[in-house]
Amino acid sequence: MTESINPKQENQAKHSLGHKLKQAREALNLTIEDVAKKTNLKKSHIEALENDIFILQNVAPTFVRGYVRNYLRFLRLPKEWGDNVNYGEVILPKEVSNMASATTTEHKSQTKWVKSITVLILLAAISMTLLWWWQDYQQEQKSREQFVNNVTQEEPSALPTALVEPEPPSTLEANIAEQSQSSVKTELHSSPPNTTFDTIEALDEPVNILQQINPEVAAADAIKPSLPDTQEVATSNDELRIEITGKESWIAVKVPNSKKSLVEKLYANGEVLTFNGNEQYRLTIGAPANVKIYYKGEPVLLKIDGRVARIKLPLVQQ
Repeated sequence: MTESINPKQENQAKHSLGHKLKQAREALNLTIEDVAKKTNLKKSHIEALENDIFILQNVAPTFVRGYVRNYLRFLRLPKEWGDNVNYGEVILPKEVSNMASATTTEHKSQTKWVKSITVLILLAAISMTLLWWWQDYQQEQKSREQFVNNVTQEEPSALPTALVEPEPPSTLEANIAEQSQSSVKTELHSSPPNTTFDTIEALDEPVNILQQINPEVAAADAIKPSLPDTQEVATSNDELRIEITGKESWIAVKVPNSKKSLVEKLYANGEVLTFNGNEQYRLTIGAPANVKIYYKGEPVLLKIDGRVARIKLPLVQQ
């Protein structure tokens, strides 16, 4: 049995790749040192390849395959001889490779699914934010419109003030004359007979009687023309003066070079705002009918049409 096995092993050794490499090298009369110099391979690697050792320590199978191909090319041998050699590479079966590809495809599908969900969540969040902003904007616009409507509805009730028109001088003098005549008649009835001539003579001078009977009216008439002068003096001291004459009004005052407002709130009747130190102003008046404005002592006319008034001072002369 041993004699029959040994010839088979010798035949396999003769037909092995290492034996063929060694025979080809010896046929060219080359030593291992000569091959190492010309191929840049190590002597130990050449000896291992000629001894059919194709699994080298600390050398990757891919590099060993390259050494074999380089050695075959140098000896002018077919490159296909090195394809049937085991270099220690782990060859996975087809089932394992198919399973690996399936897992990769499943992982890719899962990542795509997660990405699509995240995109949908982001779109929903952005849409909710835009919807919330739009509702807030609409609510703010409605509140402004309601405020303007309330102000315009309150304007007719604030406009009719208790104005007492002065009676014309003729009617006033007639009333005073009637009062004087009635008083004279009472004096005639009550006085003794010898004083009747004095009272009749007094009736011949109606001007003196008017001045003596109602001196307060004459004093009031003398005071009335002086009232506008005092008001103009009071308003001319301030550069900008705003008076709230009606029930209430929203007022905002800004300066062109500043982003902040000097004032911006709702003011009630009787409040007065004064500003100095700025040449230009931007005013927003919610109820123009309830406000009087004086700029450098001169009144500013406001357009009363039920809308908010926006004014730039000084006014542009057309």
